[in-house]
Amino acid sequence: MRKSEAAPVPRERTACCRRQMLNKYKRGSGRTLRETVLESSPILALLNESFISTWSLVKELEDLQSNQENPSHKKLADLHLEKYSFPVEMMICLPNGTVVHHINANYFLDITSMKPEDIENNVFSFSSTFEDPSTATYMQFLKEGLRRGLPLLQP
Repeated sequence: MRKSEAAPVPRERTACCRRQMLNKYKRGSGRTLRETVLESSPILALLNESFISTWSLVKELEDLQSNQENPSHKKLADLHLEKYSFPVEMMICLPNGTVVHHINANYFLDITSMKPEDIENNVFSFSSTFEDPSTATYMQFLKEGLRRGLPLLQP
């Protein structure tokens, strides 16, 4: 590949509480999140303790959605594609595929780059023990997903 050519970028992705989906191909938002949020020891501890991190290509979900041979795979793909928004959607899902919380990566980066007083509905608060607003916001995202999801897992 010549120096002036860009490396190929894979199709858009959707993720379930994603850690791996921010791979080396994702520029900008992926690099930003990898270098801040996903280097945080408390974030990594919570992810390892309470989540199974995964990612899916949108194309793969679309293929599952159109495959009539496996209705359960189709249902899972439907649930995730229903919540997906380009380019990357971070989702927290139950084992049955129900999306209990999600946020678009671009929106996430937009709100974490704003001053707290500029955020209209203050969905995410920056007051925390983290110096970096994106790490604090991501921790809140994970905790909110747990808050919403855990009661649904109770027998």
